[in-house]
Amino acid sequence: MSTAAAPPTSVSIPEKLSALQEGLIKLKQDRTTYVKSHDVVRYYDELCEDIRKIYDVGEFEKGFKGKEGLTEGQTIERELAEDCFMLISLFFLTVGRNNDPPAVYAPSIIIKRLLEHLTESAHYSQKDLEPIEQTLNNMHENVEQGRPLYSPPIIAILHVKIVACQQSLKVLKTALSSIPPELAHVHQRLVSLRRCIRACEAKSKFSASEVMEYLATVKEIDAARVGGKFVAEDGSIPSGGQDILDGLLQACYSIIDEALKRQGAVAPGLKPLAEKLLQTKSQLEKLELTQAWSLRETDLYDFYKSIIGIDESRRGGKFLDSEGNTPEEGQNALLYMVRRCYAHIYSLISSSEASCPTTIMALIPIFNQLQTVRRCLKEVQKFGIQDDRELYPYSMKLASIENMRVDGRFMVGNDIPEGQGRVNSLLAECFEICHELRTNGQTTEDQ
Repeated sequence: MSTAAAPPTSVSIPEKLSALQEGLIKLKQDRTTYVKSHDVVRYYDELCEDIRKIYDVGEFEKGFKGKEGLTEGQTIERELAEDCFMLISLFFLTVGRNNDPPAVYAPSIIIKRLLEHLTESAHYSQKDLEPIEQTLNNMHENVEQGRPLYSPPIIAILHVKIVACQQSLKVLKTALSSIPPELAHVHQRLVSLRRCIRACEAKSKFSASEVMEYLATVKEIDAARVGGKFVAEDGSIPSGGQDILDGLLQACYSIIDEALKRQGAVAPGLKPLAEKLLQTKSQLEKLELTQAWSLRETDLYDFYKSIIGIDESRRGGKFLDSEGNTPEEGQNALLYMVRRCYAHIYSLISSSEASCPTTIMALIPIFNQLQTVRRCLKEVQKFGIQDDRELYPYSMKLASIENMRVDGRFMVGNDIPEGQGRVNSLLAECFEICHELRTNGQTTEDQ
């Protein structure tokens, strides 16, 4: 007696998204080969299929409400979709497709977080907002240019993310509009001092002397006032913005007093969290120094998930200890480190460079390394060298890259990737700068 084959069971959207997420993470963790653009596009196409079932473009046109009013199952679907989109966006940056709409998603998420924290802190300057505004304008332009080529739901999601950031930015800019341009330099200085003091609290070893130096600077700014009013550089006393600056000045005095009393102390229940944040911040700072040599943009995913998890665990703006309490000691230090981590991730994403059009993906790691060497050598050129040994790290790196060539060409297996001229030209330029630095250094020594 034959039995009929059981009909294939349909795979649910959460299952498909979970499988997609697993595949993306596996691809992210594979460091044995470079990431191929067609693999990223394949995952993107899979995401598009699922997103069409989850989102409706009309929903965005009427006013997207996020996860409000959704069932638990729908919330899970959207969280998984957003997670996959974050990874795919970072992959687009990794393969150099920075100007494609999907690459916009990751920076839009980080910018939104930064703007939320600037709003929460209430102490920021125009200098904080200008680069964000420029980035949002570029992102909007990229999305509009890619509109005919990409899925309508994807474009709709990106449009909503950008608009939300622009609206938050507008509120922040409006709050600064009452500060006259003549006093902007004083405002910027006070904002910077406030952050420096918070940074002292977040260091592994508190330095009272460093805080006292900042106190001296705050007193200097205070003493420069005339009749309790801040003075412009031309000697005039603008009427606007005085209350804001006075409040910021008093806030500096207050946090200095608090910092000196607490001496960087962190409540025992918050110490594991503080150590984790300090380690994460240090790793991100290191990546900023060695970015093109060691970073794939997808590496930022784990940092992002870690920080956002810590950030969203706060209750009433306070971090919880292991027992669910919110001790005061260390709260400011932890909050500062969370914000710095977001800022480092944003900086790393913003400085991600699109690949040269003629350089295929196989040569991008070498191309990026050479760009970083050139950038460092250009900085060295500004000041010159005292000894040839200062160039050893750059010379060794260039020699290792040159040794990768076979008959003057960079090979991948038996293939000769395109873009050889561009990479070889960059390598030659780096050697040229090194030679010029050595020559100038020897001339200076002879003189």
